[in-house]
Amino acid sequence: MCAAALVGMAGCHPHVTPHGPSPATPVAGSQAPLPPAPRWTALQRAQLSRTLADTFASDIFDSGGLVVVAQDGSVLFGRRARAPVTPASTLKLVVGAVALNALGAQHRFETSFVALDVPDAIGVLHGPLWLIGGGDPWLASNDLRGGVGVLRRAGLTRVEGGLIVDDGAFSGPEQNPRWDPSDLVEDYAAGSSAISLDQGTVEFHVIPGAPGSAATVKIEPPNEAVGVSGSIRTVGPGYDTDLSIERKVEESLRKVPARNTFVVDGSIPAGDEQTFWKPVLGFGHYVAGAVAGMLAQRGIGLTGGVHVGPAPLAATSLWTHRSPPLAMILREMLVESNNHTAEQLLRIIGESDGRAGTSESGVAVEEKELRRLGVPVDRMRVFDGSGLAPSDRIPALTLAELLAAELRGPARDVFLRSLPLVGIEGTVRHHILTDALGRARAKSGHIEDVNALAGTVATRHHGRVAFAFIVNDPRCDADVVTEAQDRALEALADS
Repeated sequence: MCAAALVGMAGCHPHVTPHGPSPATPVAGSQAPLPPAPRWTALQRAQLSRTLADTFASDIFDSGGLVVVAQDGSVLFGRRARAPVTPASTLKLVVGAVALNALGAQHRFETSFVALDVPDAIGVLHGPLWLIGGGDPWLASNDLRGGVGVLRRAGLTRVEGGLIVDDGAFSGPEQNPRWDPSDLVEDYAAGSSAISLDQGTVEFHVIPGAPGSAATVKIEPPNEAVGVSGSIRTVGPGYDTDLSIERKVEESLRKVPARNTFVVDGSIPAGDEQTFWKPVLGFGHYVAGAVAGMLAQRGIGLTGGVHVGPAPLAATSLWTHRSPPLAMILREMLVESNNHTAEQLLRIIGESDGRAGTSESGVAVEEKELRRLGVPVDRMRVFDGSGLAPSDRIPALTLAELLAAELRGPARDVFLRSLPLVGIEGTVRHHILTDALGRARAKSGHIEDVNALAGTVATRHHGRVAFAFIVNDPRCDADVVTEAQDRALEALADS
């Protein structure tokens, strides 16, 4: 059997999961220079400043940072603009811009099966089968099933050297130790790995039986590296679902478990099948268990067990899956505020000179790129890519200056269209706009005591402006905050 017969290429398509990425259309960048925007006169600046000062008159805004900058980066309005504030998910703008600048809009992330040789004439692979992770944020179980299917159709019948998962491109704790401990059990706080699968989570399908009987709990993908204990009762129709699925914590985040054990409890009404997602740890072992199950389902024998370790440099590629282009991944991250994608991208940009990517190295790359763009970083102290860490701090001016720099850069069209349209889509669809509708694009951010909005508005007379409106106050969810943000966007659109 020749090597070429075993080389496969998965389709480059977005992965649609109940909780994960949805299809989006990548857009091409533009290299043409921006035409100069009409200059702001001193009177126009003063009028805009007075309007925004009146708009943000509530003392709620005294706790955060507010800033608007012109297309050239000059400040049009500011209040505590240089003060370090908690940005929540508006921090995703930083990792998104830096990843786009570093990798390019058409970059794709690769995941591969490799071996030291091809299978023999009867389909036996003498030696290990390695699975190498490339950090793909959208890698899904069906992608790996497709890869296993390619191997089986090419004649593979048995692997005699074991399955080895290479997740060495990333390093450090899978879940960020700066995150709130209460978040660590939720799917939006899934960890990062070079071989992260299904957005870093495992699916639980809870299938009720007859009232009084135990419900059936199935996991997807099937995996002997996941244990389930406890039971969920089936109750009569009309009752509310009242159940819990909790990962059993036996080791600290620094000691990655080889097995994820979940305890289930509670009740579910008859006839109401439901699906839940929970984060896993020890991705290398978890994915190895999932792939071992996929091999078995396709009748491919596996001897030698499953392991985690580095793949040889001189291996033969048997199958490679390429992700959708970064432009598509970036848009989904910003529109849907995908924490997992942001964390994956942070570690990806942190890889350099053969060193594994960590959150810390990714932040260092972000700071270096912002300095190159002339964006102030002296008061920036961030610890993740998603903004989930309550201890993240960044000035509103840094976010706005970065936005302005990106809108002057060669990838501005891709970056601009990756931002959701305010009042129309994604996490900013609840805003109510009139003149600014279709002209304002922004990323929102919400964690406890934080309400943030940062983006750009196409003004009537002065091209685009960039803004960051960040509130750090226990009253941040009051209607006055969103109403003021919307009035400010209208004033900018009309300027």
